[in-house]
Order: sequence, then structure tokens, then C-alpha cells
Amino acid sequence: MYLYQIRRQRRRRRRRRQRAIVLSIFSILAVGLSILLAGALKAQSGASGETTEAPIQSAEVQAVTMTAIQAIEVTPEPTETPRFYKMRLSKKDSFLLAKIAMAEAEGESLKGKELVIMVVLNRILNEEFPDTVYEVIYQEHQFSPIADGRFDRVEPNKDCWSALEKVMALESDISEGALYFENCACDDNWHSCNLDFLYECGNHKFYK
Repeated sequence: MYLYQIRRQRRRRRRRRQRAIVLSIFSILAVGLSILLAGALKAQSGASGETTEAPIQSAEVQAVTMTAIQAIEVTPEPTETPRFYKMRLSKKDSFLLAKIAMAEAEGESLKGKELVIMVVLNRILNEEFPDTVYEVIYQEHQFSPIADGRFDRVEPNKDCWSALEKVMALESDISEGALYFENCACDDNWHSCNLDFLYECGNHKFYK
């Protein structure tokens, strides 16, 4: 459902950009036509031997010209919404991200699910980890739900898809570059001894 809404919003943005481009084209054509008409009238006047100046454009032509110029000036350049994660996710990638959020953070808040997704995406951007969603999630000895089979049993709920949608719309990294997380019940383990602690969110501690 949420992926459908995202695609529909993207189609609307494309249609708006297309309409803006068409408007600009028609505006340019209108300006060109008014210039051609003025030139033709001036040429006709010269051919008839008259020495009077070229006729002033009619109020209607002037109005069209001004409208065209204004339309060109105010038509914005088509731009993409700035996003921190400048990635194109396939349907499979999106499903895997929502699924890992469910497997790792089913009982956590929406932000907790977002942070789990961001850890996966941050790893993709980091040279020390694989380059795809699938490879990061299935990298050996990284995510416990992969090892114990929970990942295969769960299905993403509404909050997981909402978390993914919010993460992919972010303009900055709200995770502070988090690359790891663990259950807060763990003490004096590999994470706390070898990584830089960042913060706690719900029942998870995040590190980099």
C-alpha cells in the first residue's frame, strides 16, 4: 500500500514537471510567433515604399508576449527532492528492508524501526560492507534473525513500511552514521568493547 502511494506521488511529480515543460515550449513558440509577425509587417511596409515605422504590436500580441515571458521566468527547473539515501530500491530491496525492520524491531517504536533500516543502508554506503541490500542483510554473523530463522517467519507490518518510506525521504542522516546495534540486555560484549557507542533507542544500543 505504501509503495503504491510513493509511486503515485512520483507519477504526480512527473506529470507536473511535464506540464511545466509543455508550458515553457508553448511560451517560447508564442514569443517566436510575435517576433515573426512583427518582422513580416515591417518587411511588408518596406516593400510598399512607405517610410513610416513598423506598426506597433497590437495589445493582444503584447499581452501574449508578456505572458510567455513571465511563464518562462517563473517556470521552475524540474528538481528531485533532496534525499540522504540517493538509492533506487527495487521491490525486492524494499521488502527485505521492511522485513529486517520487523525481524529486529517488531516491538520497537517507529523510530526504532527506522534506525534498523538506516543501519543496513549505512553499511551499503560504507566500504567495509557489501554493496547491496541483500548482501548486507545476509552477510554471515551480522543479524541474529537470519541465523535463528526468525527473518524467514515474519512479514512486515504497516509500521515497517511506514518506517521505510520515512527513511527514504530523509534529507540528512538522523542515525549519526550508525553501523551496528545490539539488544540493551547485553553487557561487556564485542560491540561495547570494540565500537563507538552512539545512543540508545528503545531496547537497542547503536554503535559505529
